[in-house]
Amino acid sequence: MPSTGPDAASARFTDTLLELGFSQYESRCYVGLLSPGPQTGYAVSKATGVPQPKVYEALRKLVSRGAARQLPGEPVRFAAVPPQRLLKDLESSFDRRLDAAREASEKLDVGPEPPMQEPVARLGGHDDVVAAAAGALAAATRRVYLSATSAELEKLREPVTAAAERGVDVVILHFGKAPFPARGLRMFRHASTDGAVYRHHQSRHIALVADSKETIFGLAADGRVWSGIRTGSEPIIAAVKGYIRHDIDMQQVFDDFGAELTKAYGPGLHRLESYRAERGQAAADGELVAAEEERDSAQTG
Repeated sequence: MPSTGPDAASARFTDTLLELGFSQYESRCYVGLLSPGPQTGYAVSKATGVPQPKVYEALRKLVSRGAARQLPGEPVRFAAVPPQRLLKDLESSFDRRLDAAREASEKLDVGPEPPMQEPVARLGGHDDVVAAAAGALAAATRRVYLSATSAELEKLREPVTAAAERGVDVVILHFGKAPFPARGLRMFRHASTDGAVYRHHQSRHIALVADSKETIFGLAADGRVWSGIRTGSEPIIAAVKGYIRHDIDMQQVFDDFGAELTKAYGPGLHRLESYRAERGQAAADGELVAAEEERDSAQTG
């Protein structure tokens, strides 16, 4: 049990003086001077353990600070200014200096405050992205949104399963066949692009949001070279969460109205993407869709 007696109180007060800018020797000498009656430097040194060659230097600094008084006569003796008066004087002195600093700062030519930089860590490759996603899953306590291709989900099987067993609400959107059972998980298959092959379908990704506090996004646009980020930035978290949730919403709609949507927009709902294509590419992709539709019609005709 910590001591609560006079020695402990003296030690605490000495620590506070250190925080107020007093040196170790000055603090100890001041507390030593609080004993009844004026004291010589020798007596202060003996009571506080401050080396005698240093004690007079510390006492003179206390006098210059207004924390102690040197009394006339021989031998030279010193007396402490009462603590409450000392602290009041220190407060007044600090307020004066603070006011002076504030007045001087108003005359400075200061540019606009720079925008706050959100910490964003770069992830350099596939293993870094998977490790970051596994770490976020291990730290999650409430809910995780996870979107990934089947190969990447397989690599996250253990941390996903462990999170679910801890009671974390794990919501997964998977591209391709589910690599593991959905026990304790809420899993949605990205079915709207089944049976359609386009250039961008070679890409692989992991997108994860953990407890709305952290997001990991990794992408291999060509299916081979990965890069990614890990961040606690609220705008980026909101964007990635919105991306995953919107994709899940779309797949639920497709589950109910897939035939009608495919008829209206083609295999893989490709015609929904026509506004994204560069000039010339839209026509080329359109020809691919038309060819697939013609093939399917011939097979079923």
